[in-house]
Amino acid sequence: MERFVFPLSNGIVIYSEGKKVISTVESNGQKKLKSTLEKNKIIFFNFPFARGLQYFFCGIFAFFQSFSSVFSLNLNKKQNKNIIFDILIIIGTLILSILFSAFVLGILPGKLGYIIISYDGSAFLRNLLICVFKILFFVLFILLIRFIPGVNEFLRFNRASDVAALYGDFARNKKRKYPNNPTNFLNFIVFTFILDFLVVTLIGASFGFWFNIFFHIAIFLLCISISYEILYLMGKGNNFVKNVGFITSCLIYAKPSITHIETAMIAFTEMNLLCSQKDRKLMDDDNKNAFSVVYNEVKNRLANAGITDKSETDWLIATMLGKNRAEIKLVSFITDKQEQEIMKATARRVKGESLDNIFGFTEFYGLTFDVNKKVLTPRMETEILVEQVLKQEKNFKKATILDVGTGSGAIAIAIAKNCNAAVTALDISKMALSVAEMNAKKNGVKIEFLHSNLFENLKRKRKFDIIVSNPPYIKTEDIKKLDKNVRECDPLIALDGGEDGLDFYRQITEKATCRLNVGGYLFYEVGKGQSSLVRKILRENGFIEIKTVKDYNKIERVVYGRYK
Repeated sequence: MERFVFPLSNGIVIYSEGKKVISTVESNGQKKLKSTLEKNKIIFFNFPFARGLQYFFCGIFAFFQSFSSVFSLNLNKKQNKNIIFDILIIIGTLILSILFSAFVLGILPGKLGYIIISYDGSAFLRNLLICVFKILFFVLFILLIRFIPGVNEFLRFNRASDVAALYGDFARNKKRKYPNNPTNFLNFIVFTFILDFLVVTLIGASFGFWFNIFFHIAIFLLCISISYEILYLMGKGNNFVKNVGFITSCLIYAKPSITHIETAMIAFTEMNLLCSQKDRKLMDDDNKNAFSVVYNEVKNRLANAGITDKSETDWLIATMLGKNRAEIKLVSFITDKQEQEIMKATARRVKGESLDNIFGFTEFYGLTFDVNKKVLTPRMETEILVEQVLKQEKNFKKATILDVGTGSGAIAIAIAKNCNAAVTALDISKMALSVAEMNAKKNGVKIEFLHSNLFENLKRKRKFDIIVSNPPYIKTEDIKKLDKNVRECDPLIALDGGEDGLDFYRQITEKATCRLNVGGYLFYEVGKGQSSLVRKILRENGFIEIKTVKDYNKIERVVYGRYK
């Protein structure tokens, strides 16, 4: 999905797929969102050199159109005079820039060049000196206008748009260090002008007034095309290559605050929803409590409290709206009362209270589970484990499945609810089993629950087609480093995986070889960085066709294999 992103003095605007989203923040801190349909489409992004020209001219058009839109919006409402004043300052600055280019960048460098190196001197050295003067004056001008308040805000939103576009959920990084975005529109403009100064001045061609005009236009168009391709390739490189572009981008960036980043994130969230939902309602000027605004407000409040798991934001809002996590993305607006309830729940979560304590239940795989301090609260990543089991279950006529260490029963119940397998679940904790049995009844599934330390209480010859487990995998020494909410609300027995976190993987794998039918599968959820070690344990115990599945954060989360 290709986008045009442009900063404003009080927000950002995005164009994509014939749509426009403007996200702004008023002087009182209130964030507003507006979306419309546009005819400014991107059509040449797959054609090298042509895409640079389109980016430049469509960008210039969108750039001024954006200011005009925000200006008329505030003028019609007769409010926010400070914003209007800032916009007028920036427009005036643009006009001044044109005059500056014509006189200071055109006449003055040439005069100085000929004063220092006369007509009798080296033409190449003189042209090189003139080029240096042009670039120097250009840079000085940009540095000078940064002291204008409206322009500085403009540059801060420019940087915030890059942070939101490229690094989304990482915008809460406390170090505030982000790789450079070479194709940033303002960076592209600055880079193009500097390249044009170099080419035109060093060539030094002069064959009359009209020839010079057409020659400069042709060179400038060529520089536009070449500049974009250079920056585009830099953007495809690693962070070091991207940061090379900081030579020019440092001129058009200013450090954004949390408010700048939040405002930009709102725009990107809404644009993503608009492009993924054909029937999504457009936001007019009078809309209050836009979903994207509230969603980002909750996410950022949680992130500031050190809660960066995206699923927490989704679940909190979905629960308060009485919907599941997929359905909330279809919501365009919420009521004042709903917003108040969401913010109250957010405040409780920020203070350290767990979501399951706030609501008394949790959602997993589209089902509702009662949870308490007797069981581990199921995590969204564990849904991937259930998905993989269900895929392999189809290979058996009527699969027999065993869930080892069932806890709340989430895995066993989700599997039983979505297939015809005979599911058995066991746990060493009688209190956990009571919670699991209650959840099974609540969700209308029949599961055989057994009190057992791993396989001890199973009949000696009983075997299964699939064994699945999400065992404790936290290293003993790391327990004290866990989030306070996890330490206080989740049972220790469900967390502690021994000295290296792999105790239960070794025990279960070794004993599972006697509990699996021919061609049976063993499925595990694993912790970050443990997948290679768990694969090794499976191989050493005779498992083949060992595979790994990543979670939503690209972490290897599920490991499974077939017993030979």
